[in-house]
Amino acid sequence: MDRGLRNSTSPRYRKLLPGDWVERLIVGMLFAVSAAGVYVLTGAVLSALLFGLLVAVVAIGVVSML
Repeated sequence: MDRGLRNSTSPRYRKLLPGDWVERLIVGMLFAVSAAGVYVLTGAVLSALLFGLLVAVVAIGVVSML
């Protein structure tokens, strides 16, 4: 068994949202930049917000795995 896996906490007890302010800033900036970019390229507000939300959800998932 890998030593890193043996000492890690169970995924059930991990936080789902980022707790550090830097992590929240990174997720917020990714949401804002991706939503603004899609809005500038397409001019559609709803699709820009949905795409920004998708990017934010993926970023939260990546941060929670770290």
